[in-house]
Amino acid sequence: MNMTDPTPRPDGHALSVSGRLDAQTASAFRAALSSHVAAHRGHLYLDLADVSFMDSSALAGVVATLKALRARGDELRLTGAGPAVRELLSLTMLDRVLPLREDMA
Repeated sequence: MNMTDPTPRPDGHALSVSGRLDAQTASAFRAALSSHVAAHRGHLYLDLADVSFMDSSALAGVVATLKALRARGDELRLTGAGPAVRELLSLTMLDRVLPLREDMA
């Protein structure tokens, strides 16, 4: 798993993630998201276009981030998710809570 430095946006920040998000990387992924949320205000745009695989352990980090952002009035916006990530979000019905966007717009 790799994560880019935050890119400022008018209403928040964007992060791009690449690689596998699984039990092996979930802890580092969750810690990186938590640090980002603590350090930045506004919405978080999480670009998942280069994520090749995501499992439920990584998804737990996404949900924790969503809760932390919403607690302070901000939102998590997922973009660029490929078929594997889309299927996971659909199977867990999180696509109803976390609408997917094609790009950062």
